[in-house]
Amino acid sequence: MPAARFDPDPHQEALQWLALLSRPGSHAQQRKAFAQWCQDPENARAFAALQHRPGSVPTPAGRPRPRPLALRRSHWGSLLGALFLLLLAALAFVYWPLMQRLGSELHTSAGERRSVRLADGSTLHLDGASAMNVDLRGRTRQLQLVQGLVDLEVNLDGRALEVQVDDVSIQVFSTRLRLSRYGDHDELVVLNGKALIRQGGDQRLLSAGERVRFDSGHLEAVEKVDTRSLQAWRDGRLIARDLPLQQVLEALAGYRGMRVWVLDAQIGQRRISGDFALDPASNTLDALIADQQLRAYPLLGQALIVH
Repeated sequence: MPAARFDPDPHQEALQWLALLSRPGSHAQQRKAFAQWCQDPENARAFAALQHRPGSVPTPAGRPRPRPLALRRSHWGSLLGALFLLLLAALAFVYWPLMQRLGSELHTSAGERRSVRLADGSTLHLDGASAMNVDLRGRTRQLQLVQGLVDLEVNLDGRALEVQVDDVSIQVFSTRLRLSRYGDHDELVVLNGKALIRQGGDQRLLSAGERVRFDSGHLEAVEKVDTRSLQAWRDGRLIARDLPLQQVLEALAGYRGMRVWVLDAQIGQRRISGDFALDPASNTLDALIADQQLRAYPLLGQALIVH
């Protein structure tokens, strides 16, 4: 390709060479001709001075300046993101009891009843879907009821024994007691001996045959209880004597590993009595729901909505 001819002014020629070489598709013959042109010292100085001059480099033809990206926030994207976070929160809420139970040191599956002998000689009788943590290494033995129901037979080996249920601490002076957790309250029953229960600055001292209910807010008054009916679960039976329907549903649903939400508070407080078989608990639960003329809807196999 013949070399292009330019004006004899080195500065003008340098500008033309710069524009030519900046175009896309410049080939070897053009670069060779440019190298020959730069052999003249005056041409080389003119080209070097042009490169260092601000604003002297022309924009190549056919290559438009890129426009800055305008980021627009989509309302649909924000809505989908919020729905996704809401779904994650709902799944975590529904499956949290199962994850919490599986993460405990001792736990039972839905419908399983198991007895565990501890290293200090004490025995735990765990109901279905129950969980406990145990630490026997210190001078004070520490137990924590995470979920469900447990009968504790204590071996008095000279060390103190404390049971923790959330912010409630129970100092055990007895050889037998029962602890259970329900949806709206927890419960301590002393079967033999004594136990001191503390919550903040409040405390109660229980003797054999006495019960106290408590939640995250306060301890209720101590009351007498028929301990024989409370032990029926170890024989696969639930004996209800004027109990709230909500509590009975929770106990039966626990053998499925499910929680219960009764949408109508008045229905949940309905008092019922009866002798219910726990094995299989699913048949008993369905029969009770039908007998009370209620409807139940399972939720992801982890909960039951009743109304």
